[in-house]
Amino acid sequence: MVDDLSGNVSGNVPGSVSGYPSHVAEVIARDQSILDSFGMTVSGAKDGVCEIKCIVPETLVNAAGFAHGSIAYSLMDTACAYALGSLGVRGVTLNGNTTYVKGAQANSTLHGKVSVVSRTSRIVSLKGEVFLQTDTGVELAAHGNFIFQLIVVRT
Repeated sequence: MVDDLSGNVSGNVPGSVSGYPSHVAEVIARDQSILDSFGMTVSGAKDGVCEIKCIVPETLVNAAGFAHGSIAYSLMDTACAYALGSLGVRGVTLNGNTTYVKGAQANSTLHGKVSVVSRTSRIVSLKGEVFLQTDTGVELAAHGNFIFQLIVVRT
């Protein structure tokens, strides 16, 4: 549990996440069903930066044959939560704006990176990018800006 906005963490951390400090591992472990639903894997979360990837599930491909836009948005939004977690705080999305640049198909690999841009005692601004892995390298698929309100978590 996060006791206050300074990021003091207490309580048990679920054992399913290893390799991360307890304040990051707890947030990731509690989100496991979200990660599984979108096929996401956290590559790293440290110092206000989170890298995350996913393989586009066939169940989230729209009628036009492209990955639903919610995947890129969710990739960045989820990474925002872990970027905050890496700083020992938690927050909720107040606003998220995403610009879609290139579509992905089923089984495509998307890589996302989010970083904290600014932080006050209650509000955090973050920016993110999602890249599509192609045969020739990577291409920008989406980018976005997010505003999170810091919260106190009570259990």
